[in-house]
Amino acid sequence: QQHRPHTVNKSRKLTQREKALQQQCQKLGLQGGAASVPPEQLLSVPKHKPVTPVDPCNGSDSVQTHPAKPNSKVEKKKVALQEKSRWEVLQQEQRLIEEKNKRKKALLAKAIAERSKRTQAETVKLKRIQKELQALDDMVSADIGILRNRIDQASLDYSYARKRYDKAESEYVAAKLDLQHKTEIKEHLTEHLCTIIQQNELRKARKLEELMQQLEVEADEENLELEIEVERMLQQQEAEAGRQ
Repeated sequence: QQHRPHTVNKSRKLTQREKALQQQCQKLGLQGGAASVPPEQLLSVPKHKPVTPVDPCNGSDSVQTHPAKPNSKVEKKKVALQEKSRWEVLQQEQRLIEEKNKRKKALLAKAIAERSKRTQAETVKLKRIQKELQALDDMVSADIGILRNRIDQASLDYSYARKRYDKAESEYVAAKLDLQHKTEIKEHLTEHLCTIIQQNELRKARKLEELMQQLEVEADEENLELEIEVERMLQQQEAEAGRQ
């Protein structure tokens, strides 16, 4: 009698749990959907356990086993629900992977487009810089070409002028040497002429002095020099008057 209330409560709880599971499975089978029930719960549905009733007439516990009758429709529905839930899980995972791949492809395409756009911009910038550098090189090359042509012409002119100068310098040196030589000859001849004239005049002076001594004629040297100087001045004045 002391164990009786505990056994009754235990069997009653097991019966309520079994009924609740059967109602839940029937409800899910009738509605045709198992998206809201986790797959773990559907896969781990507990099996029916035998119920042990208690005889109130006996003072001791009498255990009788009554096996539960299998319900083939419920079992088929549970299997179908399990297969359906697995298929839906696989489909969800497949759709999730496809969506991720789709988003990854979009991100990759965007990154490639941005990289391509940046590369194109850098290429355009590089071409513009190369074009500017080429323009500078062309301008410098043109200036260098003009200067080189002028330098070549100046070199030709310099070569011609140098040759002319060397020739003129050579002629000048030759002419100067010739002039110096001829000047020396002239001076030598002039000096020789003056010497001859002077010697002749000295001989004349000595001869005239001898003649004057023979004729006993005296000459005043101072008066003679004065007369000669006056005559020379008169000759100079006549020459100037003739030039005017």
